[in-house]
Amino acid sequence: MNSLENFHAMLGGGKPSWLPFDLPVTDPVRKRIVRKTGLSPEEAFQSDFRHLSVKMKGESPRRWRAALEKTGFRFPERAVVGEFGISWQRPPRKSLGKAVHLREMLHPLADVDSVESLAALPWPDPSDPAHYAGLADRCAEIHASGKVASGQCECTLFEHTWYLRGMEGVFFDWADENPVTEWLLDYFTERSIHRCRAFVRAGCDHIRLGDDVASQNSLLLSAEMWRENLKPRLKRVIDAIREAAGDRRVWVQYHSDGNITALIGELIETGVDILNPMQPECVDLEAIAAEHRDRVAYSGMIGTQTTFPFGSPDDVREAVARCRRMHAQGARVIVAPTHVLEPDVPMDNIIAFAEAAAQRLLS
Repeated sequence: MNSLENFHAMLGGGKPSWLPFDLPVTDPVRKRIVRKTGLSPEEAFQSDFRHLSVKMKGESPRRWRAALEKTGFRFPERAVVGEFGISWQRPPRKSLGKAVHLREMLHPLADVDSVESLAALPWPDPSDPAHYAGLADRCAEIHASGKVASGQCECTLFEHTWYLRGMEGVFFDWADENPVTEWLLDYFTERSIHRCRAFVRAGCDHIRLGDDVASQNSLLLSAEMWRENLKPRLKRVIDAIREAAGDRRVWVQYHSDGNITALIGELIETGVDILNPMQPECVDLEAIAAEHRDRVAYSGMIGTQTTFPFGSPDDVREAVARCRRMHAQGARVIVAPTHVLEPDVPMDNIIAFAEAAAQRLLS
């Protein structure tokens, strides 16, 4: 049984030979593994997934910067402009240290007051097939190696919207019925629909959707706000995946950090197959598995706030063993960190994780 066959056996309720496992890492960790092993993390530790992403053709940070400055926005020193004009500012190196995600989002569309101004910006056309050229060949290479082809479409609609508009701006727009946020949400929904269709038609087995909608303790917005503004759009994306897949089973994973317990039932209703992550610092893993065991699978249950950076190799092995026990009790499990591994994770813990995850399951 290869990784792809084993993955479908786990998700389809069959008899997998091992827990499928994923090993997402930050760039500094990737470089450290390459220096140590001469191989990428995926090859060095033989993880089951290979990730596919898409960069929109014609995207130009310089063009976006000029267009945003024409709206009146002024970029501070050390500003970085990325895809769709999403912009941030890095702290000085002396205060940044080894941190990777420490940065301040700039919200360059916070003061835009009309959809006409939005529409004039250099948005790429997500329906252009040029964006997706070569995906089928890349997917075929992954399948030839026996691995799972996983299409990346996280930041599906909400995160990119508030990165540009500001979270307060999004909430004010909803309260005031201002169409600016609605325009952005609709654009990113269409972008995700076209991207996901391309992944599915190329042959991907697994699609990663998601938006962070929760804090450590609760939702970032009310369940009613989520239900009114985000759930219908998420369902459109998932419906497009199902339509493109036809009779072929493509598994949909949804990512949100934090405690999303209040939304799990409705995420399943929209068609989510896999919840990611199940943060042990935020939720009761066994209680959630007991309530939803037959309806959804779980990925990402080994803490990157706790176990990976601060635990011992034995702590990591015990966290993997916990996943194995959940599977033995009937849960479908992909064993993975709760997020990408940061530079403070010891190499011994990464090795312990990969070795424990690769162990065969008892028949």
